[in-house]
Amino acid sequence: MSTQSATTLPLLLIEGELARLAGDTQLRYEENGGAKDIFVNDEWSARASLFPGMDWELECGGCTYGVIAEEAGLRVEKR
Repeated sequence: MSTQSATTLPLLLIEGELARLAGDTQLRYEENGGAKDIFVNDEWSARASLFPGMDWELECGGCTYGVIAEEAGLRVEKR
């Protein structure tokens, strides 16, 4: 599993990759019937389920990140 870091923001996260954000927080997603289920660190339950065009905010390590679902993956950007 490859890992992208917050130093490369904005980034496009694809399924099977991890994004390492502030506070050593890890973000990943799994496809689920057209939606992207978003998981933080080692959680078993998705924090959000996004369809393309939807967005969600994650606060961690004193930073806020925008997570936007796209057809190709999740775009992650600092807000």
